[in-house]
Amino acid sequence: MTAMTLTCTMVLAAMLGATGEALDAAVVLRMPPPGAETSPPEPGLAYGPVEGFVPPRTIVFSVGPEELEADAEAWVAHGVTAFFLDFIAREWSSDIWARDGKPWTIGESDESFQAAKRANAKCASLGAETFLKVSFDNYFEWFNDLMWQQAYHNFRQFAIFARETGCTGLALDIEYVGEQYRFDWDGYTYEGYTKAGLANAIRERMTRVAEILYDEFPDMVFLTFPEQGLGLGSIIHTAWLEEAARRNAPGGVHYCTEHTYRDTNIRDVFAYTWAINDLFHRLLTPRAWAYWQERCSIAIGLWPFGFNYENVFEPGLSVEQYRQGYAASLMVSQRYNWIYSHNCRDLLINRNADKYTGKEPLQAFLDVVQKKEMVTTAPYPALAAALRARDLRDYAPELERMPFVGFVGPNDVPRLEVAPAGLWDRDELERCWALALQYPRGGEPHLRQAFGTVTDWMVIGPFRGAEGFTGHHAVYPPEENLDFSAEYDGAGGTLRWQELRQADDRASVNLAGALGAADHATAYACCYVTSPGERKAQFRIGTNDAGKMWVNGTLVYDYPHEGSALLDRDIVNLTLPAGTVPVLIKVTNGLLNWGFVFRVTDGSGRAMDDLVFSLTPP
Repeated sequence: MTAMTLTCTMVLAAMLGATGEALDAAVVLRMPPPGAETSPPEPGLAYGPVEGFVPPRTIVFSVGPEELEADAEAWVAHGVTAFFLDFIAREWSSDIWARDGKPWTIGESDESFQAAKRANAKCASLGAETFLKVSFDNYFEWFNDLMWQQAYHNFRQFAIFARETGCTGLALDIEYVGEQYRFDWDGYTYEGYTKAGLANAIRERMTRVAEILYDEFPDMVFLTFPEQGLGLGSIIHTAWLEEAARRNAPGGVHYCTEHTYRDTNIRDVFAYTWAINDLFHRLLTPRAWAYWQERCSIAIGLWPFGFNYENVFEPGLSVEQYRQGYAASLMVSQRYNWIYSHNCRDLLINRNADKYTGKEPLQAFLDVVQKKEMVTTAPYPALAAALRARDLRDYAPELERMPFVGFVGPNDVPRLEVAPAGLWDRDELERCWALALQYPRGGEPHLRQAFGTVTDWMVIGPFRGAEGFTGHHAVYPPEENLDFSAEYDGAGGTLRWQELRQADDRASVNLAGALGAADHATAYACCYVTSPGERKAQFRIGTNDAGKMWVNGTLVYDYPHEGSALLDRDIVNLTLPAGTVPVLIKVTNGLLNWGFVFRVTDGSGRAMDDLVFSLTPP
């Protein structure tokens, strides 16, 4: 066996179940496990007020009118000064005047109108703001004119209701039809239209929605969430921004983030803010970008209590994590930040504290919001001031992080990420952006060719596994003996190695497409890489879900979590020997998508053109 020397930028805490020669395995983890913070809070920071910084209003998601009327004083006393007003206009296809069960009552005679007006008046007396929240829960038929006449009518009524009841503005939550924000959604037939035509239809429909809202409520403050990166949802947000810019709408458009829910390191929050500004600079016209700089803002969101919507009453963050994440949000969120309050609204106003099960005092979490402390340690106040001004200078030297556009398999949809600085050179980063920007326009970027990913493999599976990632920790025969002629007992019958050669130009490997959809199952993929000489290399990999990788029989990578097949998510630095070595990848699926993406590059993220990949040893 040929020995390999591994080096690292950031060391994985523990490599589990290593086999073969002992190696100092090293992985740069781009994506944290679900529920984990991006990275630990930075130690040694000082907190307090920052001169010249007015803290943004903290919005809570979300409160119904009756509850808000009763509890507004308690909320304001605990540091919350704005609210997503919910449970009235639940979703875009709703008749807002039917919420009270009496669709024939409209205006002052409508009971929901009366309740909202009372709640808004109470908030106004306390100096608090409210935003009528409308969700996108049902699918849109982008080419159905009759459906859109009804939809336009509903949006007009939402704006009238919000204006007449005294709301500050509207908040549109576009998340729940996320499947429609991918070109490969099952509902898109492309009969009589193209991808570009679909993109144009979305832009036209959502521009008209913004026109209607502003016609009825020209002074509204417009909030929208969650962030959409470069999927088709980005067309919705940019259409609204462009229309707001055309009118120079005084309230601005404010972009509420969810990616930051568990970001507890100030550098991560600042870098993500930089990434969003960079994204909009690339997506918007010059007029709209100038409007974004003058009137708009990013509203960082946090989720302090609970985990993945379970009905628990314990913190999802430690006090120190919450303190730094909240402080960072105050610094870069010029007008608003916000708290997701699923299952914890009472706790946030110190009610029903007997249900609280955390180890740290509940009051310590409440103090974070009430004190509104920022980080006073240099260079963070100066960096925050530049980010608030949407200054697009290079922040990587201070933050040690940079914006990155990755592509997520099996469909290679582009996604905005924050990555450690220095893992790509500028040319490679710009190439990623150029390819990603083709997506919302309906383009067909040739990703496999552009990035040199490996998509031809010998594959076998699915092997049986229990729920969760039990299969990731189990040892199946391919780990013990790599024999392409062997047969094994697996899920659904006898398993044999088979060739997988993807015909399209996608960068990722779709195991569900090759082996059949299977939840809680494991598969293996093997190829051989031949190098004409010894050289330093990076094995870049992303798995959906848990993954392991052996190079020449040595375990060099272990990711035992749920995850996405994101291009260059994890990076193993090693010295590749001259000659041929096998690469064996194991992927254990949780639910739904199942696959991986893999390539070999130099230290700047450029593919090595002189490597040869084959299904069997040459």
